[in-house]
Amino acid sequence: MARILRALVAATFCAACLGDYVEADCKEADSPGLAFIQAKALARDSAAAKKEVEYRWSSGRGNFPDYGVAKDTAPFDLPARFAWSWSHPLGRFHTLTYGTVIDHLSNVYLSGADGIRKFDPSGKLLWEYASLPAEMMDAPSLFNGTIYGSDTHGNVVALNMEDGKVEWKTHVSDAICQDNGFTMAKDGVVLAASDCREPSPNGESNHLVKALNASTGKQLWTYAPDTAIWNFLPLFVDEGDFVFQDMTGKAYRLHLHTGHVIWKSGGKEGTWTDGSAAVGNGMVFAVNNNHMPPNAFYSEYNPGTLSAYNLSTGKLVWKVVTQRPPNNAPAVGKVKNLPGMSVVMPLCQQVQQGAFCDVHVYNADTGDLRWVFHGPAQAGPYQAGDLEGMDIRRSSGVRPTCLPNGWSAPTIDAEGTVFVGHEDGNFYALRDMDGDGTIFGDDESQIYDTKAAFAGSSSPAVAPGILAIASCDSLFVFKK
Repeated sequence: MARILRALVAATFCAACLGDYVEADCKEADSPGLAFIQAKALARDSAAAKKEVEYRWSSGRGNFPDYGVAKDTAPFDLPARFAWSWSHPLGRFHTLTYGTVIDHLSNVYLSGADGIRKFDPSGKLLWEYASLPAEMMDAPSLFNGTIYGSDTHGNVVALNMEDGKVEWKTHVSDAICQDNGFTMAKDGVVLAASDCREPSPNGESNHLVKALNASTGKQLWTYAPDTAIWNFLPLFVDEGDFVFQDMTGKAYRLHLHTGHVIWKSGGKEGTWTDGSAAVGNGMVFAVNNNHMPPNAFYSEYNPGTLSAYNLSTGKLVWKVVTQRPPNNAPAVGKVKNLPGMSVVMPLCQQVQQGAFCDVHVYNADTGDLRWVFHGPAQAGPYQAGDLEGMDIRRSSGVRPTCLPNGWSAPTIDAEGTVFVGHEDGNFYALRDMDGDGTIFGDDESQIYDTKAAFAGSSSPAVAPGILAIASCDSLFVFKK
């Protein structure tokens, strides 16, 4: 009942609507009648949510409420545990690959520039959905028998998980930008970024958050954040809300069913980051770069800020300045041999030849630095696999380069090992065994060379006995 009353209040004050009941575009939800309808819909969706199927890795960042953190252990000895891989049958440069999810039967789903594919646990291709000329550059998500994604032609797409057939396709804007975002679904609602256009601190960017009915594809509400969004990553939290950040690092908490703003905090106006938010330890963690565009003046030593906000109030708890740009989403969880909760923060200025990249682990309560992994530098003028495949990708009808973040998004497994992919093509398993605050040696670091960089929406997906990750052109699966 408290949740329904909250929906009534939210509906009175926010620009939101439920597409099941209101035609055309979203209107001001300022009437008692509409508020009542919204409350009824919320109660219905809440009841349906109790029947949600639990998948092993349901989104590009895993499962609610512990995003980026696995319930299962993943194999540490990566070279010895490699099981199978997939590349485009015409050659690995004929597409770009992005996000992975795993269902309750350990089937693996892969999003790519040319569509979505489903594989059984042994690597057999079960179906593929072709999207070209529209590209699907986001990480998909699973919800109650359906896989959801979005494409660059402005469509949000729902596919049947069993056969890949289209359940619905909704055109939400003229275009959705070519960034590495996440389409997410929960409680009967699908969230996606839309409205790719200028202006923004980074040229063309998405300006709107769209909510759609997961069953029908009807638009529920639209929200315009204060600044455009890049690599949109909405994360669901308690009380029917979700959080995300815009490209300046400003964090937002909104009500999922109405779009009502609970709070918004932080950010550095005029800046742009490839990073996204994280949740955990009762806080929202947002990132921003401390320098302004243009990119010509970016350097590996340009600092950024990692900020922790109280999840309930949005008040700043702590912040730290990072010595390199925090251009990715953190992960928040228990890291091996460390007490309490930690924040794993990849740091890197991508597309800078000779620029080094690090992974920092911070105390989630205080922001104190706990350990550091000094990663390699970008060897060439482009990230691994980009220059080599440029002409082939262009001729295949997909964008010619991946141009991703310096790191993939990180994942923490049940033993506290950190898994993350680097722009030189190395996929890492990291753990500090001797407590000296640095990662060094075979017992603390394992490497598998994928020969291609990793998109920011590429996050290691973990299920019982399985670890899957997509580089910019191939899928790799490891088994215990």
